[in-house]
Amino acid sequence: MVPVAGVDTQSRLNMSLTVQLSELGSIRRTVIRQLRSWGLEEIADDAVLVVTELLANVHKHAGGVCDLEIEHEAGQLIVRVSDTVMTPPMVRRHSTSAEIGRGLLLVGELTEHWETAITGTGKVVTCRFRAVDRRGHERAVLGGGHA
Repeated sequence: MVPVAGVDTQSRLNMSLTVQLSELGSIRRTVIRQLRSWGLEEIADDAVLVVTELLANVHKHAGGVCDLEIEHEAGQLIVRVSDTVMTPPMVRRHSTSAEIGRGLLLVGELTEHWETAITGTGKVVTCRFRAVDRRGHERAVLGGGHA
């Protein structure tokens, strides 16, 4: 994993990473711990699976160097992964029995919305989840909005 920097605030987790496949478990544990601290156990499994898929793609296609940002705001969980490759990820249409190439299809199934933006230094993949607490209610952030 080799976190370069990390910021953990009440509503945001930022990590600069050099992703090693052997360290994905450690990253998953950090993300789960953060989501639990926000009371978002209901979506933790889906969010962690999406983070894992995106980081595996960074490892395979971008040399492993990326920034991971997870933000809880306005009833949404937002996951952003940025790297230095300016080529957008491609969704491959494989059979359901294929063992590779289904990661972005899975991301699409598990998120409310995902998109890629090309920046001046690479790309950012942004995924949005509806933030639901353990009772199945939408969560307001920092007292704003209604729970």
